Amino acid sequence: MPSLSASAYVVLGLLEPGPATPYAIDREIQQSVGHFWDFPRSQIYAEAARLVRRGLVTEEREAGGRRRRTLALTQAGRDTLAAWLTGPAETATDVRDEGLLRLYFQPDGTSSGDVSDGAPDGERVRRLAEAQVAAHRAKLAEYEAILATAGGEGAVGVGPRLGAPQAAALAFGLRFEELAVEFWTEIAEGGAGVVDPRRRRR
Repeated sequence: MPSLSASAYVVLGLLEPGPATPYAIDREIQQSVGHFWDFPRSQIYAEAARLVRRGLVTEEREAGGRRRRTLALTQAGRDTLAAWLTGPAETATDVRDEGLLRLYFQPDGTSSGDVSDGAPDGERVRRLAEAQVAAHRAKLAEYEAILATAGGEGAVGVGPRLGAPQAAALAFGLRFEELAVEFWTEIAEGGAGVVDPRRRRR
C-alpha cells in the first residue's frame, strides 16, 4: 500500500478521539495544527475520500436535511495512525516563508537588474523587516492567548486538546515567533548586513 501524505495523517489524528464531520475537522484544524500545518478546507474532503477508499475511515451520510457526512476511524485506520506516531520522522522542517523569500531577492547593489520602486535598497529592506516584525508579533500574541486561555503549559483548558504534547508543539511555535521577531528587528534597525550567519544562538 502506498504511503500516506502528512495531510492524511492529520485527518486520521483528528478522528482519533471520535467521529466528526468535515466541518468539525476544519474548525479543529484552524484552532490547532493549522497554526503550523497549512491545510485548505477543500483538502479535507479530498483526503477523507481517499482514506475511505483505503478502508482507513468510514463515512456515514444523513438521509435528509443537510446530508452531513460523519467520518470515523476503522481499526485499520487506528493501526495506521499508531504506526506513524511511533515511527521515525522522515523529513526535516519545511520552511516556506514569504518574508525570507522577499528578503533573498532584494537588490544588494551588485545586481544588473532593476526592481526598484524608487526607494533606496536599505529603505525597502527596512520596510519589509518592519512588516515582518508586526506579522510575527501578531502571531506570537495569538499563541500567547491560546496558552493563557488553556491555563498554562501542559494544562487541559478551554483551547483545543492542549495536553502536554500539544503544549510542547505550542512552545515550539512561541519560540519560533520570538526568534523571528528578534531576527527581523535586527534587520529593521541595522539592515540585512548586521545579521551574521555564523553567529548562532545557544
